[in-house]
Parts: sequence; C-alpha cells; structure tokens
Amino acid sequence: MLISLGHSCQTRFIIDIMGGTSQRRMPFDFNITTRSALINALATDGASLRHCPQRASTFVTVPEGRHGVEAGGLYFWHDYPLAEDKLALRCDWRNDIARVNEKYAALWQRFAAHARSDEAKTFFLSNTQHNLDQFATEPADFDARFGLGLAAFEDISVALDTFGARNYRLLFLSRSIHEVEETAGLNDSRLDHRFSGKLSLRPDPAILSQLFANIDGIRLAEACGSYDGSGKLVKAISDRAAIIYRLENGTAVPHGTLFAAGGELAVAFEGRDQVFHARNAGRGLHFSNGIEWLRD
Repeated sequence: MLISLGHSCQTRFIIDIMGGTSQRRMPFDFNITTRSALINALATDGASLRHCPQRASTFVTVPEGRHGVEAGGLYFWHDYPLAEDKLALRCDWRNDIARVNEKYAALWQRFAAHARSDEAKTFFLSNTQHNLDQFATEPADFDARFGLGLAAFEDISVALDTFGARNYRLLFLSRSIHEVEETAGLNDSRLDHRFSGKLSLRPDPAILSQLFANIDGIRLAEACGSYDGSGKLVKAISDRAAIIYRLENGTAVPHGTLFAAGGELAVAFEGRDQVFHARNAGRGLHFSNGIEWLRD
C-alpha cells in the first residue's frame, strides 16, 4: 500500500497513475505539506491540522498569483473555494473552515489506523513537482521545507516511529542528485531513494514506468565506468542506482542517475521530465533522446 506524506499533490497523482486510483484518500494527498507540518501532525496525532480564522492565513504564489490558505506550514491548496478568476480566494472562505476541519479529522483517523496497523505499507514523499519552488523563498528555505536528504529521512523516520507507525518503508523521489548522494551510505532497508529531476504535475506514465520498474543490479553494474575521455563517470551507489558525474574544472559534479528498470536501463538527468531509455551496447551508452557516450 502506497500512502502519500507530501510534499505536494504530485505524489498522490503518481500513486493514482501507478494504479492506486481505488485507494481511499489520505490527509496529505492534495495539499502542500512542509516537513515541519508533517512532523507536527505526527507529533500531535493530527491535532495540528485543525485551524481557526486566527491561525489560518492567505498565501499567494509567485509568479502564478494563485491564492490559498496556510496554517502551520500546511497549504490547504484545494480545500477552499476560489473566486470566478480561479486565482483569488472567495471572500467568504472562512465560512468553510469548520467543513475543512471535519474533513481532515476523518482523513487523519483513516491514516492513523493504516499507519499503526501491521499491514505492509510504503510512505511516499516527493519534492519533484515542477512549481513547488513557489512555496519557498530561496534554495536554503526549499531544502528546509521540502528537502529529502539525510536529515529528512532521520526526522521523518523518528517521527513515524514515535507516532507508532508499524511495518513501513519510505520511498523518496528527489529533484536533487545531492539528496540521493546524502542517503547512499545509510544501508537502511526502510529507504528506497530515487532521483528524477523536476516532473510535471501529472507525470507521463511512460516516465513513471521507468522510474518505478523492478531494479536489476547486475545489468546496472555492467554500465558503470568512465565515458567520453573520462569526462563522465557512472558510479554505483547501491544495487538500485548509479550516479552520473561530469567533470567540470577537475571536479566531479553530479549530473543524473542511471538505473535498471524492468530489464532495461533508464536515465534521469537534471531538468524537467528528463527521463529516457538507455542502452548499454557496443562501445558505450545510447539514450533515447539521441545522445551517445563512448566508454573509455
């Protein structure tokens, strides 16, 4: 069972695209959830999701100009009615607070029952939604709110354990290769950490089929090594993934990830929707976007 913990609506859309449309809704499906809001919700057994007119404030995204309601680091992005322009909140949005509180109380009750049960489950977080940057002021603020590196794994796993979650794994889908590097040495079987770069709100199912197909470690190992006169290096960090580095002024800089998917290779580069098939044949790697790298 896949359960979204945020950080955006995209996580639930991915679950639905992957075949989870029959799964009942959970509290973090269709909102923007910062790490602090998630941890606070777990620590208070959902009580922090309840808000009042004094605690709720409005937020405006830049550059889209979309208005929403925020309380305690959680953005209730699809719960309050919009004006006719579909950007501003309706002037009487506060009249809906009681309805929204009742909705989230029911969703939390369902979530808590699943989280604390003995059934196997995977809590899924992503920070790959292409416009998630609008909810942070700068890169450091984005990392504190939505980063999925080592600190995020430690904070969230401790919060889940304290909450009483049982028999779970964590799936992280990152926009940053550096986040994957941070967790590579954990050797914690609870974490499955993958890189995709930025993705559209509802990603192409073909991209998702590559990102989440079964991993073939042996096939992946065959593609590791240096390419293009040592200008690029493919280095395995686990039996599930390898990081691609490029050489810039003598320094190896992360450039993407290579992974084996359903018996085939796939690659994810930095940027939006930059996920492609890859083929390890002849003298090098051949990608479906037309790029070829020659093995040294």
